[in-house]
Amino acid sequence: MYNVLVVDDEIVAIRGIVQGIDWTALPIANMFTALDAEEARDILSNNQIHVVISDIDMPKENGIKLLNWVNENSPRTVTIFLTGHADFVYAQQAVQLNCFEYLLKPIDHDSLKESVVKALDLIGTREQEEMFQKTYEHYYDRWNRQLPILIERFWQDVLSLRIPATAERLEPLFKLYGMKLDMDMPVLPLLISVERWRQEWSARDEEIMSYALKNAAEEILLKDWEGHVVQEQNGMIFALMYGTEAQIDQEALHERCAEYIGKCGDYLHAEVSCYIGEAIPVSGLRMCTHNLADMERSNLRETRGVFRMVSFTRSNKRMYATPSLQEWIALAERGKKAELLKNVNALFDQWQAEQANYMIRVNFYYGLVNIVFQFLQRRSLFPSDVFVDEEWRNGEQASKSLGAMKSWTIRFMERLSEYMATDTKEVSNAVIKVQQFIEKNVEMDLNRDEIAEQVYLNPAYLSRLFRKETGKSLTDYMSEIRVEKAKRQLENSNIKISDIAVSVGYTNFSHFSQLFKKLTGMTPQEYRKKYQDLR
Repeated sequence: MYNVLVVDDEIVAIRGIVQGIDWTALPIANMFTALDAEEARDILSNNQIHVVISDIDMPKENGIKLLNWVNENSPRTVTIFLTGHADFVYAQQAVQLNCFEYLLKPIDHDSLKESVVKALDLIGTREQEEMFQKTYEHYYDRWNRQLPILIERFWQDVLSLRIPATAERLEPLFKLYGMKLDMDMPVLPLLISVERWRQEWSARDEEIMSYALKNAAEEILLKDWEGHVVQEQNGMIFALMYGTEAQIDQEALHERCAEYIGKCGDYLHAEVSCYIGEAIPVSGLRMCTHNLADMERSNLRETRGVFRMVSFTRSNKRMYATPSLQEWIALAERGKKAELLKNVNALFDQWQAEQANYMIRVNFYYGLVNIVFQFLQRRSLFPSDVFVDEEWRNGEQASKSLGAMKSWTIRFMERLSEYMATDTKEVSNAVIKVQQFIEKNVEMDLNRDEIAEQVYLNPAYLSRLFRKETGKSLTDYMSEIRVEKAKRQLENSNIKISDIAVSVGYTNFSHFSQLFKKLTGMTPQEYRKKYQDLR
């Protein structure tokens, strides 16, 4: 509903407008009246007035001056002028001051009512536009606040193949997220490996500290370079820098890595290493990040270092199409057999056109078998679990013919994909072995490095894998296993509590007692009394 103010120095004119026109069909809540500009300003100051109907010729202060005041103090108000004579100067001033309508007396009631209807329509349109603008600004602000999360999710999807790395899919998203990137611009990935936390964290605290590591990477590693820091769903952290290696000063990058490693140790209680990749187009980024992950997994000794991925320089010999084997593995792992076979067929079609020779084919065979076996090893699987009767060995013989090599590759990758689709174990063999090792050696003062050695994995990689598959950190899991064993002894024996603490790996009784109460809500003494009284 709207409020209207009628201003005229003649009371008869006011009554003619207020009472002589049927306003009931219009959304008008109140009709205010004023006999001069001063009274009008008072009403405007104390009420929301949507439309002013004002005479121009008034003593003391005319309508033009009133309109000038209204524009300054009530800019959303619409003014309709009434005048007894057609004065061009008045009309010109009214137009300059954005008067909505200029009507001559004697006033035709239908014309005035029609003018008010149009004024109210204009006000309604403005209110809708203002509401839309406020709504837009609200969600635009939320969009900008969420933008870092959206960009991180975008890179997670690219690195996990949920979004194919094609220009058709990526270019619109670069534009949508305001990323200064295109398909031709290289991206240099850097893997941040958390090798060890110097302090024991719960799963929640470790998530918080990982967030702190990401922020520190943005401030120290990226600094004034374009890029983003991304944490994959498996816990791996990558700093992605946009630009060629020539644009990214390699010496400065090494210095920043060293600074980052030092400050993570000093302020975040984390021992980390940095694995620097190569500047590569987005289409090859996933393979490059996998190679960095392989570097980390194979590094079982060196810590707190800066490591570079060795470049593969091509010779001047004839170039042939090369498959993205890491992408093949990812597709097989996710059971996407149709897309995987499409990639295999595309490779062999291209090799057919290029007349790929025997050496290309045999090198491909050994490379494919090697990368598949590495993948199986990471999952603590044996080739015999997947491939019956060592059928994978037939590939060397098949490499003598392009057609036979293609048939063997399809069977080999089909088998891997089908096995992964049916392998529905909740946790991998590596995690099962770790759980068994912890349960068997619960009395020992185990650390993450010793546990990782049992499954031949890099400690940082094992920690991420364990959390991903169990939802718990290694520390939390060990604590739970130790407390469960202690509970059984407290329930069923009279062994001294300090001796029970030692038997489950705690030489510090106070620490054991605090941890026990944290997980059970009772001290060991209270727990023993409660459950032994129940027997």
